Amino acid sequence: MRPLGLGEHGDIIYGKQGRSVVAMVNFRDFSGRRRRIKRAGPTRAAARREVMRALELAVTVGDEPGFSASAKLGDAATAWLVVVEERVERGTRSHTTLDLYRHAVEKHVGPGLGDLRLGELTVPRVDRFLQEILRTKGYSTAKLCRTVLSGICGWVVRQGGLPFNPVRDTAPLELNRDRTAKAMTPAQIQEWLNILDTDEFARRHDLADLARFILGTGLRLGEALGVRWSDIDFDRGSLRVERTIIRVKGKGLVASRPKSRSSLRTLVLPGWCFTMLEARRARLGVPDSPVFADAVGGYRDRNNVGAAFRRVRTGTDYEWVTPHTFRKTVATLLDSKGASARMIADQLGHARISMTQDVYMGRRAVSPELAAALESFADDQRPRAVVDEP
Repeated sequence: MRPLGLGEHGDIIYGKQGRSVVAMVNFRDFSGRRRRIKRAGPTRAAARREVMRALELAVTVGDEPGFSASAKLGDAATAWLVVVEERVERGTRSHTTLDLYRHAVEKHVGPGLGDLRLGELTVPRVDRFLQEILRTKGYSTAKLCRTVLSGICGWVVRQGGLPFNPVRDTAPLELNRDRTAKAMTPAQIQEWLNILDTDEFARRHDLADLARFILGTGLRLGEALGVRWSDIDFDRGSLRVERTIIRVKGKGLVASRPKSRSSLRTLVLPGWCFTMLEARRARLGVPDSPVFADAVGGYRDRNNVGAAFRRVRTGTDYEWVTPHTFRKTVATLLDSKGASARMIADQLGHARISMTQDVYMGRRAVSPELAAALESFADDQRPRAVVDEP
């Protein structure tokens, strides 16, 4: 009798267990070990179907030790997070991404699916989980969970623990049309800045100049807080974006590289913003420190800054305005002034608008045209204007 090859099985053997029929089959797994699967059913045919289904999972799932059909998704998620941590150490993923992924695993994926065996991770089960998260937690959380689940399952597939990625075939997540973010109008910009100028708490936390700076550059909040005086070329009126400020678990505030290579960029400052920065430098008289430093001259925590903005806008007509709204306002203005999608992506530091443009078009260009467009914010060096985002 020829010995079994890897993944091959022998004949099915039947027996009785009470009133049930038991089907048994021996097979050789991909580690070379001989194993037996046993399943019961009310009839011989039912028992055969059950044992063959289990056999199919066993020989197509679980090439690697620890990731067989019986391994739990929660254990696979823990192992995948270790891989993400290694990528962070190599600089190919950010600390913020790792924190987001870990939060999604701990708060949503683990409690929702973590106890399932890999052999039980079907497309319908994953789809129901994601749609429930979409219904109860919202689009952003559902999208994050989908990204994390796809990452986990894709990695397990490559380890031999799944025959395919079940997340791939789930229904697309759809964002409600009435929840699209909007930019600020000229009147809203002016009124919001007046609130920041006159609110004692906002003045104490230096929010007005920070808001103007983001409106003049389109920087992310972490990028704006990471700008140092040495990053500004006062002879040329330009700014180098070289870092972002993040909070890393166990390390505190860290000045990190921006989230993508395209975020490392040089921008031309609009005149009113440049004038504001010159006046600020003369007033503070600090040779080299963060432009928007904390009380002791160090970096500020973007979470605390975000909380300060929330406190000021609470009870006003601008509870919907966040620092990210300023970036959308900048994008809307540049679009209304005829800037191309590529130019706007370069200004905001977006990684791509399409694969073709990423591969074949040059980046990093300092564009005076964009600075000129942002000049329309100015009124005695005060931002004025954009139109409503469609």
